[in-house]
Amino acid sequence: MINNFFFLLKIIRIFKAHDILRLIGQNVRYRIIYTIITQLLSIGVSKNKELMNDSDGVRVAKALNELGPSFVKLGQLISTRPDIVGNTIADDLSILRDNLPPFSKDIAIKIVESEFGTTIDKVFTDFSEPIAAASIAQVHFAKINNNGIETEVAVKILRPQIEKIIEQEMSRLEWLTSFMENFKEFERLRPNSIIKKAKEVIKFELDLRYEAAAASELRENTQLDESFYVPLVYWEKITQKILTMEKINGIPADKIEKLNENNYDIKKSAENLIVNFLRQSIRDGYFHADLHQGNLFLNKNGNLLAVDFGIMGRLDKKNRSYLAEIIYGFIKQDYYLIAKIHQEAGLIDKSQSTEDFSQALRSIGEPIINQKAKNISMGNVLIQLFDITEQFNMFLQPQLLLLQKTMITVEGVARKLDPEINFWEVSKPEIETWLKDELGIKNRLKQTQETLQSIARKMPDIPDFISRADQAFNIITEGNSDNTPQKTNRKYFIIGGMVLISSLALIISLI
Repeated sequence: MINNFFFLLKIIRIFKAHDILRLIGQNVRYRIIYTIITQLLSIGVSKNKELMNDSDGVRVAKALNELGPSFVKLGQLISTRPDIVGNTIADDLSILRDNLPPFSKDIAIKIVESEFGTTIDKVFTDFSEPIAAASIAQVHFAKINNNGIETEVAVKILRPQIEKIIEQEMSRLEWLTSFMENFKEFERLRPNSIIKKAKEVIKFELDLRYEAAAASELRENTQLDESFYVPLVYWEKITQKILTMEKINGIPADKIEKLNENNYDIKKSAENLIVNFLRQSIRDGYFHADLHQGNLFLNKNGNLLAVDFGIMGRLDKKNRSYLAEIIYGFIKQDYYLIAKIHQEAGLIDKSQSTEDFSQALRSIGEPIINQKAKNISMGNVLIQLFDITEQFNMFLQPQLLLLQKTMITVEGVARKLDPEINFWEVSKPEIETWLKDELGIKNRLKQTQETLQSIARKMPDIPDFISRADQAFNIITEGNSDNTPQKTNRKYFIIGGMVLISSLALIISLI
Protein backbone atom coordinates (compact mmCIF):
# COMPACT_ATOMS: atom_id res chain seq x y z
CA MET A 1 0.00 0.00 0.00
CA ILE A 2 2.85 2.39 0.84
CA ASN A 3 4.52 1.59 -2.48
CA ASN A 4 1.27 2.34 -4.28
CA PHE A 5 1.04 5.71 -2.52
CA PHE A 6 4.58 6.68 -3.56
CA PHE A 7 3.79 5.50 -7.07
CA LEU A 8 0.76 7.83 -7.14
CA LEU A 9 2.85 10.64 -5.65
CA LYS A 10 5.42 10.25 -8.44
CA ILE A 11 2.71 10.43 -11.11
CA ILE A 12 1.12 13.56 -9.59
CA ARG A 13 4.43 15.40 -9.33
CA ILE A 14 5.46 14.61 -12.90
CA PHE A 15 1.98 15.54 -14.14
CA LYS A 16 2.28 18.83 -12.27
CA ALA A 17 5.59 19.63 -13.97
CA HIS A 18 4.03 18.91 -17.37
CA ASP A 19 0.81 20.84 -16.59
CA ILE A 20 -1.38 17.76 -17.01
CA LEU A 21 -3.14 18.03 -13.64
CA ARG A 22 -5.01 21.03 -15.02
CA LEU A 23 -6.30 18.96 -17.95
CA ILE A 24 -7.60 16.24 -15.64
CA GLY A 25 -9.11 18.82 -13.29
CA GLN A 26 -11.30 20.18 -16.08
CA ASN A 27 -13.26 16.92 -16.11
CA VAL A 28 -13.39 16.23 -12.36
CA ARG A 29 -16.67 16.80 -10.56
CA TYR A 30 -15.24 17.76 -7.17
CA ARG A 31 -12.67 20.13 -8.59
CA ILE A 32 -11.89 21.98 -5.36
CA ILE A 33 -11.08 18.78 -3.43
CA TYR A 34 -9.06 17.48 -6.39
CA THR A 35 -7.08 20.72 -6.61
CA ILE A 36 -6.32 20.85 -2.88
CA ILE A 37 -5.08 17.24 -2.76
CA THR A 38 -2.96 17.43 -5.92
CA GLN A 39 -1.44 20.77 -4.93
CA LEU A 40 -0.49 19.43 -1.49
CA LEU A 41 1.11 16.33 -3.02
CA SER A 42 3.06 18.37 -5.56
CA ILE A 43 4.49 21.03 -3.23
CA GLY A 44 7.87 22.22 -4.47
CA VAL A 45 7.19 21.25 -8.10
CA SER A 46 6.86 24.05 -10.64
CA LYS A 47 5.60 23.82 -14.21
CA ASN A 48 8.27 23.29 -16.83
CA LYS A 49 8.26 26.56 -18.78
CA GLU A 50 9.90 24.89 -21.78
CA LEU A 51 6.72 22.84 -22.27
CA MET A 52 4.24 25.70 -22.19
CA ASN A 53 4.17 26.07 -25.99
CA ASP A 54 3.57 22.36 -26.50
CA SER A 55 0.10 20.96 -27.18
CA ASP A 56 -1.73 18.97 -24.50
CA GLY A 57 -1.00 15.64 -26.18
CA VAL A 58 2.70 16.37 -26.59
CA ARG A 59 3.00 17.24 -22.88
CA VAL A 60 1.22 14.01 -22.00
CA ALA A 61 3.64 12.08 -24.23
CA LYS A 62 6.68 13.69 -22.61
CA ALA A 63 5.33 12.95 -19.12
CA LEU A 64 4.76 9.29 -20.03
CA ASN A 65 8.31 9.08 -21.36
CA GLU A 66 9.60 10.33 -18.02
CA LEU A 67 7.45 7.91 -16.02
CA GLY A 68 9.02 4.80 -17.51
CA PRO A 69 8.64 1.87 -19.95
CA SER A 70 5.15 0.76 -18.92
CA PHE A 71 3.82 4.27 -19.39
CA VAL A 72 5.50 4.58 -22.79
CA LYS A 73 3.83 1.36 -23.95
CA LEU A 74 0.55 2.49 -22.40
CA GLY A 75 0.77 5.77 -24.32
CA GLN A 76 1.48 3.92 -27.55
CA LEU A 77 -1.57 1.74 -26.97
CA ILE A 78 -3.78 4.75 -26.16
CA SER A 79 -2.57 6.47 -29.34
CA THR A 80 -4.30 3.67 -31.29
CA ARG A 81 -7.64 4.48 -29.62
CA PRO A 82 -8.78 7.91 -30.85
CA ASP A 83 -12.30 6.77 -30.01
CA ILE A 84 -11.35 7.04 -26.33
CA VAL A 85 -8.93 9.98 -26.06
CA GLY A 86 -9.84 11.98 -29.17
CA ASN A 87 -7.99 12.36 -32.44
CA THR A 88 -5.76 15.28 -31.42
CA ILE A 89 -4.25 13.65 -28.35
CA ALA A 90 -3.99 10.32 -30.18
CA ASP A 91 -1.94 12.01 -32.91
CA ASP A 92 0.27 13.81 -30.39
CA LEU A 93 0.98 10.57 -28.53
CA SER A 94 2.51 9.19 -31.71
CA ILE A 95 5.75 11.01 -30.75
CA LEU A 96 6.32 8.24 -28.18
CA ARG A 97 9.19 6.57 -29.97
CA ASP A 98 10.92 4.81 -27.10
CA ASN A 99 14.13 6.87 -27.29
CA LEU A 100 15.78 6.10 -23.94
CA PRO A 101 19.37 5.95 -22.66
CA PRO A 102 21.03 2.59 -23.45
CA PHE A 103 22.48 0.17 -20.94
CA SER A 104 26.15 -0.71 -21.30
CA LYS A 105 27.68 -3.09 -23.82
CA ASP A 106 29.19 -5.14 -20.95
CA ILE A 107 25.73 -5.81 -19.49
CA ALA A 108 24.44 -6.74 -22.95
CA ILE A 109 27.29 -9.25 -23.35
CA LYS A 110 26.48 -10.82 -19.97
CA ILE A 111 22.84 -11.25 -21.03
CA VAL A 112 23.91 -12.91 -24.30
CA GLU A 113 26.31 -15.27 -22.53
CA SER A 114 23.68 -16.16 -19.93
CA GLU A 115 21.03 -16.87 -22.58
CA PHE A 116 23.27 -19.08 -24.76
CA GLY A 117 25.36 -20.56 -21.96
CA THR A 118 28.67 -19.78 -23.63
CA THR A 119 31.07 -16.92 -24.30
CA ILE A 120 30.08 -14.00 -26.54
CA ASP A 121 32.67 -14.84 -29.23
CA LYS A 122 31.03 -18.23 -29.79
CA VAL A 123 27.68 -16.54 -30.49
CA PHE A 124 28.56 -13.20 -32.10
CA THR A 125 31.71 -11.54 -33.42
CA ASP A 126 32.33 -7.77 -33.77
CA PHE A 127 29.60 -7.13 -31.19
CA SER A 128 29.05 -3.33 -31.24
CA GLU A 129 28.09 -0.67 -28.75
CA PRO A 130 24.29 -0.08 -28.62
CA ILE A 131 23.09 1.76 -31.74
CA ALA A 132 19.46 2.31 -30.62
CA ALA A 133 17.71 2.05 -27.25
CA ALA A 134 14.01 1.80 -26.42
CA SER A 135 11.94 1.24 -23.30
CA ILE A 136 11.87 -2.56 -23.60
CA ALA A 137 15.06 -3.41 -25.49
CA GLN A 138 18.07 -2.05 -27.36
CA VAL A 139 19.88 -2.98 -30.57
CA HIS A 140 23.52 -3.86 -31.31
CA PHE A 141 25.23 -4.78 -34.57
CA ALA A 142 27.29 -7.96 -34.83
CA LYS A 143 28.34 -10.76 -37.16
CA ILE A 144 27.51 -14.46 -37.18
CA ASN A 145 28.78 -17.52 -38.99
CA ASN A 146 25.89 -18.46 -41.28
CA ASN A 147 26.77 -21.79 -42.93
CA GLY A 148 30.39 -20.74 -43.30
CA ILE A 149 29.53 -17.22 -44.47
CA GLU A 150 30.21 -14.21 -42.23
CA THR A 151 26.89 -12.36 -42.03
CA GLU A 152 26.05 -8.95 -40.55
CA VAL A 153 23.13 -8.99 -38.12
CA ALA A 154 21.15 -6.72 -35.81
CA VAL A 155 20.82 -8.07 -32.27
CA LYS A 156 17.93 -6.91 -30.09
CA ILE A 157 18.34 -7.49 -26.34
CA LEU A 158 15.76 -7.01 -23.58
CA ARG A 159 16.66 -4.54 -20.84
CA PRO A 160 17.92 -6.08 -17.58
CA GLN A 161 15.14 -6.81 -15.08
CA ILE A 162 12.56 -5.33 -17.51
CA GLU A 163 10.04 -8.11 -16.81
CA LYS A 164 10.13 -7.33 -13.09
CA ILE A 165 9.89 -3.57 -13.68
CA ILE A 166 6.94 -3.94 -16.05
CA GLU A 167 5.15 -6.32 -13.68
CA GLN A 168 5.50 -3.91 -10.74
CA GLU A 169 4.41 -0.89 -12.74
CA MET A 170 1.46 -2.69 -14.27
CA SER A 171 0.28 -3.99 -10.89
CA ARG A 172 0.34 -0.45 -9.53
CA LEU A 173 -1.43 0.89 -12.60
CA GLU A 174 -4.15 -1.75 -12.16
CA TRP A 175 -4.56 -0.61 -8.56
CA LEU A 176 -4.72 3.04 -9.66
CA THR A 177 -7.20 2.49 -12.50
CA SER A 178 -9.45 0.31 -10.33
CA PHE A 179 -9.54 3.22 -7.88
CA MET A 180 -10.26 5.70 -10.71
CA GLU A 181 -13.26 3.71 -11.93
CA ASN A 182 -15.03 4.52 -8.68
CA PHE A 183 -15.52 8.01 -10.12
CA LYS A 184 -18.03 8.58 -12.90
CA GLU A 185 -15.66 10.99 -14.63
CA PHE A 186 -13.32 8.11 -15.42
CA GLU A 187 -15.81 5.23 -15.61
CA ARG A 188 -16.68 5.97 -19.25
CA LEU A 189 -13.02 5.70 -20.27
CA ARG A 190 -12.71 2.22 -18.70
CA PRO A 191 -9.09 2.80 -17.65
CA ASN A 192 -8.76 -0.63 -16.03
CA SER A 193 -9.63 -2.41 -19.28
CA ILE A 194 -7.01 -0.30 -21.07
CA ILE A 195 -4.36 -1.40 -18.57
CA LYS A 196 -5.34 -5.05 -18.97
CA LYS A 197 -5.05 -4.69 -22.75
CA ALA A 198 -1.66 -3.02 -22.28
CA LYS A 199 -0.48 -5.96 -20.15
CA GLU A 200 -1.55 -8.34 -22.89
CA VAL A 201 0.33 -6.35 -25.56
CA ILE A 202 3.49 -5.91 -23.47
CA LYS A 203 3.52 -9.61 -22.57
CA PHE A 204 4.32 -10.39 -26.20
CA GLU A 205 6.97 -7.67 -26.38
CA LEU A 206 8.74 -9.20 -23.36
CA ASP A 207 9.31 -12.39 -25.32
CA LEU A 208 11.31 -11.63 -28.45
CA ARG A 209 10.40 -15.01 -29.92
CA TYR A 210 6.96 -13.55 -30.66
CA GLU A 211 8.51 -10.64 -32.57
CA ALA A 212 10.63 -13.13 -34.50
CA ALA A 213 7.48 -15.04 -35.41
CA ALA A 214 5.76 -11.80 -36.49
CA ALA A 215 8.69 -10.86 -38.74
CA SER A 216 8.79 -14.37 -40.17
CA GLU A 217 5.07 -14.32 -41.03
CA LEU A 218 5.27 -10.86 -42.60
CA ARG A 219 8.33 -11.88 -44.61
CA GLU A 220 6.51 -14.96 -45.88
CA ASN A 221 3.49 -12.86 -46.90
CA THR A 222 5.57 -10.24 -48.71
CA GLN A 223 8.33 -12.36 -50.25
CA LEU A 224 7.01 -11.64 -53.77
CA ASP A 225 6.63 -7.89 -53.11
CA GLU A 226 9.91 -6.53 -54.42
CA SER A 227 9.22 -3.01 -53.10
CA PHE A 228 8.95 -4.14 -49.45
CA TYR A 229 11.65 -6.09 -47.64
CA VAL A 230 11.50 -7.82 -44.26
CA PRO A 231 14.89 -8.93 -42.87
CA LEU A 232 15.63 -12.62 -42.40
CA VAL A 233 15.23 -14.11 -38.92
CA TYR A 234 18.07 -16.30 -37.63
CA TRP A 235 16.16 -18.71 -35.40
CA GLU A 236 19.25 -20.44 -34.02
CA LYS A 237 20.29 -17.10 -32.46
CA ILE A 238 16.96 -16.34 -30.80
CA THR A 239 15.80 -16.73 -27.21
CA GLN A 240 13.17 -15.05 -25.09
CA LYS A 241 15.61 -12.16 -24.44
CA ILE A 242 17.59 -12.15 -27.71
CA LEU A 243 16.37 -11.46 -31.26
CA THR A 244 18.82 -11.80 -34.16
CA MET A 245 17.89 -10.59 -37.63
CA GLU A 246 19.59 -9.67 -40.86
CA LYS A 247 21.17 -6.20 -40.73
CA ILE A 248 19.35 -3.68 -42.91
CA ASN A 249 21.45 -1.38 -45.12
CA GLY A 250 19.61 1.73 -46.21
CA ILE A 251 18.97 5.38 -45.39
CA PRO A 252 16.32 6.11 -42.70
CA ALA A 253 13.08 7.48 -44.15
CA ASP A 254 13.30 10.59 -41.98
CA LYS A 255 16.65 11.70 -43.51
CA ILE A 256 15.02 13.53 -46.42
CA GLU A 257 18.03 15.75 -47.20
CA LYS A 258 20.39 12.80 -47.26
CA LEU A 259 17.99 10.85 -49.47
CA ASN A 260 17.84 13.74 -51.93
CA GLU A 261 21.60 14.24 -51.86
CA ASN A 262 22.07 10.60 -52.86
CA ASN A 263 19.39 10.85 -55.60
CA TYR A 264 17.06 8.32 -53.99
CA ASP A 265 13.67 7.97 -55.68
CA ILE A 266 11.68 9.13 -52.65
CA LYS A 267 8.50 9.76 -54.66
CA LYS A 268 8.53 6.11 -55.66
CA SER A 269 9.14 5.20 -52.01
CA ALA A 270 6.05 7.18 -51.00
CA GLU A 271 3.92 5.25 -53.50
CA ASN A 272 5.45 1.95 -52.43
CA LEU A 273 4.64 2.69 -48.80
CA ILE A 274 0.93 3.16 -49.50
CA VAL A 275 0.74 0.20 -51.89
CA ASN A 276 2.45 -2.19 -49.50
CA PHE A 277 0.39 -1.07 -46.54
CA LEU A 278 -2.78 -1.80 -48.54
CA ARG A 279 -1.43 -5.17 -49.64
CA GLN A 280 -0.62 -6.19 -46.11
CA SER A 281 -3.90 -5.03 -44.60
CA ILE A 282 -6.35 -5.96 -47.39
CA ARG A 283 -4.66 -8.81 -49.24
CA ASP A 284 -2.98 -10.56 -46.32
CA GLY A 285 -4.93 -9.35 -43.29
CA TYR A 286 -1.65 -8.95 -41.37
CA PHE A 287 0.11 -5.61 -41.35
CA HIS A 288 3.04 -3.80 -39.77
CA ALA A 289 1.23 -1.46 -37.38
CA ASP A 290 4.17 0.78 -36.48
CA LEU A 291 5.36 2.11 -39.84
CA HIS A 292 6.76 5.40 -38.59
CA GLN A 293 9.90 6.90 -40.15
CA GLY A 294 12.20 5.39 -37.53
CA ASN A 295 11.17 1.88 -38.58
CA LEU A 296 11.63 2.39 -42.32
CA PHE A 297 14.77 2.52 -44.45
CA LEU A 298 14.98 3.20 -48.19
CA ASN A 299 17.29 1.90 -50.88
CA LYS A 300 18.33 3.51 -54.16
CA ASN A 301 15.39 2.04 -56.11
CA GLY A 302 12.79 3.46 -53.75
CA ASN A 303 12.13 0.11 -52.10
CA LEU A 304 11.21 -0.05 -48.41
CA LEU A 305 13.18 -1.94 -45.77
CA ALA A 306 11.23 -2.44 -42.54
CA VAL A 307 12.34 -3.13 -38.97
CA ASP A 308 10.76 -3.51 -35.50
CA PHE A 309 7.84 -5.94 -35.61
CA GLY A 310 6.64 -5.55 -32.02
CA ILE A 311 3.28 -4.04 -32.98
CA MET A 312 1.32 -5.89 -35.67
CA GLY A 313 -2.30 -5.72 -36.76
CA ARG A 314 -4.58 -8.45 -38.03
CA LEU A 315 -7.89 -8.19 -39.93
CA ASP A 316 -10.37 -10.97 -40.59
CA LYS A 317 -11.85 -11.55 -44.05
CA LYS A 318 -15.01 -9.57 -43.38
CA ASN A 319 -13.16 -6.46 -42.24
CA ARG A 320 -10.70 -6.71 -45.13
CA SER A 321 -13.60 -6.76 -47.57
CA TYR A 322 -15.20 -3.90 -45.68
CA LEU A 323 -12.06 -1.77 -45.91
CA ALA A 324 -11.47 -2.50 -49.61
CA GLU A 325 -15.08 -1.83 -50.58
CA ILE A 326 -15.23 1.39 -48.60
CA ILE A 327 -12.05 2.81 -50.16
CA TYR A 328 -13.15 1.72 -53.62
CA GLY A 329 -16.61 3.20 -53.06
CA PHE A 330 -15.08 6.57 -52.29
CA ILE A 331 -12.81 6.35 -55.35
CA LYS A 332 -15.74 5.51 -57.68
CA GLN A 333 -18.28 7.72 -55.84
CA ASP A 334 -20.78 4.84 -56.01
CA TYR A 335 -22.15 5.15 -52.49
CA TYR A 336 -25.40 3.25 -52.98
CA LEU A 337 -23.74 0.16 -54.45
CA ILE A 338 -21.24 0.02 -51.64
CA ALA A 339 -23.99 0.43 -49.04
CA LYS A 340 -25.93 -2.40 -50.70
CA ILE A 341 -22.89 -4.69 -50.66
CA HIS A 342 -22.42 -3.97 -46.96
CA GLN A 343 -26.00 -4.87 -46.14
CA GLU A 344 -25.91 -8.07 -48.23
CA ALA A 345 -22.70 -9.07 -46.44
CA GLY A 346 -24.33 -8.50 -43.05
CA LEU A 347 -21.93 -5.70 -42.14
CA ILE A 348 -24.85 -3.44 -41.29
CA ASP A 349 -28.08 -4.51 -39.65
CA LYS A 350 -30.76 -5.50 -42.17
CA SER A 351 -33.22 -3.32 -40.30
CA GLN A 352 -31.17 -0.28 -41.30
CA SER A 353 -31.92 1.65 -44.48
CA THR A 354 -29.50 1.10 -47.34
CA GLU A 355 -30.38 4.56 -48.64
CA ASP A 356 -29.57 6.13 -45.27
CA PHE A 357 -26.22 4.38 -45.11
CA SER A 358 -25.52 5.47 -48.68
CA GLN A 359 -26.30 9.04 -47.68
CA ALA A 360 -23.93 8.78 -44.72
CA LEU A 361 -21.16 7.57 -47.04
CA ARG A 362 -21.89 10.45 -49.40
CA SER A 363 -21.63 12.96 -46.55
CA ILE A 364 -18.04 11.82 -46.05
CA GLY A 365 -17.02 11.27 -49.67
CA GLU A 366 -18.40 14.29 -51.51
CA PRO A 367 -16.52 17.00 -49.55
CA ILE A 368 -13.19 15.44 -50.53
CA ILE A 369 -13.86 14.92 -54.24
CA ASN A 370 -12.83 18.38 -55.40
CA GLN A 371 -10.01 18.86 -52.91
CA LYS A 372 -6.38 18.63 -53.88
CA ALA A 373 -4.95 15.21 -53.16
CA LYS A 374 -2.45 16.58 -50.65
CA ASN A 375 -5.33 17.88 -48.52
CA ILE A 376 -7.09 14.51 -48.33
CA SER A 377 -6.36 12.02 -45.56
CA MET A 378 -7.72 8.49 -45.89
CA GLY A 379 -7.06 8.06 -42.18
CA ASN A 380 -9.32 11.00 -41.40
CA VAL A 381 -11.94 9.64 -43.80
CA LEU A 382 -11.93 6.41 -41.78
CA ILE A 383 -12.25 8.41 -38.56
CA GLN A 384 -15.40 10.06 -39.91
CA LEU A 385 -16.70 6.73 -41.17
CA PHE A 386 -16.19 4.95 -37.86
CA ASP A 387 -17.97 7.82 -36.12
CA ILE A 388 -21.19 7.02 -37.99
CA THR A 389 -21.09 3.22 -37.72
CA GLU A 390 -22.93 3.19 -34.39
CA GLN A 391 -25.99 4.61 -36.12
CA PHE A 392 -26.19 1.50 -38.28
CA ASN A 393 -25.41 -1.11 -35.61
CA MET A 394 -22.15 -1.96 -37.33
CA PHE A 395 -19.67 -3.92 -35.24
CA LEU A 396 -16.05 -2.84 -35.67
CA GLN A 397 -13.12 -4.83 -34.39
CA PRO A 398 -10.57 -2.90 -32.32
CA GLN A 399 -8.06 -3.85 -35.02
CA LEU A 400 -9.85 -1.50 -37.43
CA LEU A 401 -9.00 1.35 -35.09
CA LEU A 402 -5.37 0.19 -35.04
CA LEU A 403 -5.48 0.12 -38.83
CA GLN A 404 -6.91 3.64 -38.91
CA LYS A 405 -4.09 4.90 -36.72
CA THR A 406 -1.48 3.11 -38.84
CA MET A 407 -2.99 4.54 -42.01
CA ILE A 408 -2.64 8.06 -40.61
CA THR A 409 1.03 7.33 -39.81
CA VAL A 410 1.61 5.86 -43.29
CA GLU A 411 0.02 8.90 -44.94
CA GLY A 412 2.15 11.21 -42.83
CA VAL A 413 5.38 9.45 -43.80
CA ALA A 414 4.34 9.25 -47.48
CA ARG A 415 3.59 12.98 -47.60
CA LYS A 416 6.92 13.88 -46.05
CA LEU A 417 8.55 11.91 -48.86
CA ASP A 418 6.22 13.36 -51.50
CA PRO A 419 3.92 16.24 -50.43
CA GLU A 420 1.96 15.99 -53.69
CA ILE A 421 1.20 12.27 -53.53
CA ASN A 422 -2.33 11.29 -54.52
CA PHE A 423 -3.46 8.58 -52.13
CA TRP A 424 -6.52 7.77 -54.24
CA GLU A 425 -4.67 7.30 -57.53
CA VAL A 426 -2.05 5.10 -55.87
CA SER A 427 -4.70 3.05 -54.05
CA LYS A 428 -7.12 2.48 -56.92
CA PRO A 429 -5.28 -0.20 -58.95
CA GLU A 430 -4.36 -2.12 -55.80
CA ILE A 431 -7.95 -2.12 -54.53
CA GLU A 432 -9.36 -2.99 -57.97
CA THR A 433 -7.01 -5.95 -58.34
CA TRP A 434 -7.88 -7.31 -54.91
CA LEU A 435 -11.65 -6.93 -55.41
CA LYS A 436 -11.42 -8.54 -58.83
CA ASP A 437 -9.57 -11.52 -57.38
CA GLU A 438 -11.76 -11.72 -54.29
CA LEU A 439 -15.12 -11.47 -56.07
CA GLY A 440 -14.07 -13.32 -59.23
CA ILE A 441 -14.95 -16.84 -60.33
CA LYS A 442 -11.48 -18.17 -59.45
CA ASN A 443 -11.87 -17.28 -55.78
CA ARG A 444 -15.48 -18.52 -55.71
CA LEU A 445 -14.29 -21.90 -56.99
CA LYS A 446 -11.52 -21.91 -54.40
CA GLN A 447 -14.05 -21.26 -51.62
CA THR A 448 -16.25 -24.06 -52.98
CA GLN A 449 -13.28 -26.43 -53.06
CA GLU A 450 -12.42 -25.60 -49.44
CA THR A 451 -16.01 -26.33 -48.41
CA LEU A 452 -16.04 -29.64 -50.26
CA GLN A 453 -12.68 -30.62 -48.80
CA SER A 454 -14.11 -29.95 -45.35
CA ILE A 455 -16.97 -32.32 -46.17
CA ALA A 456 -14.55 -34.88 -47.56
CA ARG A 457 -12.52 -34.88 -44.35
CA LYS A 458 -15.62 -36.20 -42.63
CA MET A 459 -15.87 -39.20 -44.99
CA PRO A 460 -14.32 -41.66 -42.48
CA ASP A 461 -17.29 -40.99 -40.21
CA ILE A 462 -19.85 -42.01 -42.85
CA PRO A 463 -20.29 -45.67 -41.75
CA ASP A 464 -21.11 -44.53 -38.25
CA PHE A 465 -23.35 -41.81 -39.72
CA ILE A 466 -25.26 -44.41 -41.82
CA SER A 467 -25.78 -46.59 -38.75
CA ARG A 468 -27.14 -43.66 -36.74
CA ALA A 469 -29.30 -42.54 -39.68
CA ASP A 470 -30.74 -46.06 -39.94
CA GLN A 471 -31.61 -46.05 -36.23
CA ALA A 472 -33.14 -42.57 -36.49
CA PHE A 473 -35.27 -43.62 -39.45
CA ASN A 474 -36.57 -46.64 -37.51
CA ILE A 475 -37.48 -44.45 -34.55
CA ILE A 476 -39.32 -42.00 -36.81
CA THR A 477 -41.36 -44.83 -38.36
CA GLU A 478 -41.96 -46.57 -35.04
CA GLY A 479 -45.61 -46.89 -34.21
CA ASN A 480 -46.59 -47.48 -37.80
CA SER A 481 -46.82 -50.88 -39.43
CA ASP A 482 -43.74 -53.03 -39.63
CA ASN A 483 -41.12 -52.07 -42.16
CA THR A 484 -42.57 -52.81 -45.56
CA PRO A 485 -40.38 -53.17 -48.65
CA GLN A 486 -41.61 -49.74 -49.72
CA LYS A 487 -40.50 -48.10 -46.45
CA THR A 488 -37.21 -49.99 -46.43
CA ASN A 489 -36.48 -48.90 -50.00
CA ARG A 490 -37.34 -45.29 -49.11
CA LYS A 491 -35.03 -45.41 -46.08
CA TYR A 492 -32.05 -46.67 -48.05
CA PHE A 493 -32.81 -44.29 -50.90
CA ILE A 494 -32.38 -41.36 -48.46
CA ILE A 495 -29.24 -42.78 -46.86
CA GLY A 496 -27.78 -43.70 -50.26
CA GLY A 497 -28.42 -40.16 -51.50
CA MET A 498 -26.47 -38.76 -48.56
CA VAL A 499 -23.55 -41.09 -49.27
CA LEU A 500 -23.64 -40.18 -52.98
CA ILE A 501 -23.48 -36.44 -52.20
CA SER A 502 -20.58 -36.93 -49.79
CA SER A 503 -18.71 -39.08 -52.32
CA LEU A 504 -19.25 -36.49 -55.03
CA ALA A 505 -17.83 -33.82 -52.71
CA LEU A 506 -14.74 -35.95 -52.16
CA ILE A 507 -14.20 -36.50 -55.90
CA ILE A 508 -14.59 -32.80 -56.77
CA SER A 509 -12.23 -31.75 -53.99
CA LEU A 510 -9.53 -34.02 -55.39
CA ILE A 511 -9.82 -32.66 -58.93
